[in-house]
Amino acid sequence: MAHGSKLISCYLCILTPDEPMQLADLYQKALQFEFLSVEEGMFLFEHAPLTELMYVADEARKKQVPHNKVTWQIDRNVNTTNVCIANCKFCNFYRIPGHVDAYITDMPTYRKKIEETFKYGGDQLLLQGGHHPELGLDFYTKTFRAIKQEYPTVKLHSLGPPEVAHICKLEKMSHHDVLKALQDAGLDSLPGAVLKYWWIG
Repeated sequence: MAHGSKLISCYLCILTPDEPMQLADLYQKALQFEFLSVEEGMFLFEHAPLTELMYVADEARKKQVPHNKVTWQIDRNVNTTNVCIANCKFCNFYRIPGHVDAYITDMPTYRKKIEETFKYGGDQLLLQGGHHPELGLDFYTKTFRAIKQEYPTVKLHSLGPPEVAHICKLEKMSHHDVLKALQDAGLDSLPGAVLKYWWIG
């Protein structure tokens, strides 16, 4: 039995009777890099202790990074626009269309922020913003192309899933087609709250 399996087995004695085998099975599944179903993910979210999830994640990292060197991504968060029609109740960032404080970030601002990012050792731009009712696919593809043309080495880690869904709704296009167009324009990866989506060109 692997070292990780022994330690995971030790956790079983502190879990409630109806959970141990399922949690242990899901931990093993994760350590084998197998996909979890939505139901399995929800079960972990509702029942798995954070310390155990941290341990399993660290064991998985050791398998993928056997030299045990952990690196950090230095990037810069830049908002494309603060105009948004999503009306999230918790958000203090957005402004309604036409508001005096509404803005759309222009190319001179991107230049300044990208060059500052390079100066401090960064190489990635995280572009996110509001759900602007008039900024569709053409706006984002032109923005990405303009940035990549001037800064071909900068990584564009941009637009969260809700923003992509908003673009799809505006354009009446599929997620696949919108993501493909964004990727062709220079998008390198798509951020999420936890999960990161990557493409290989």
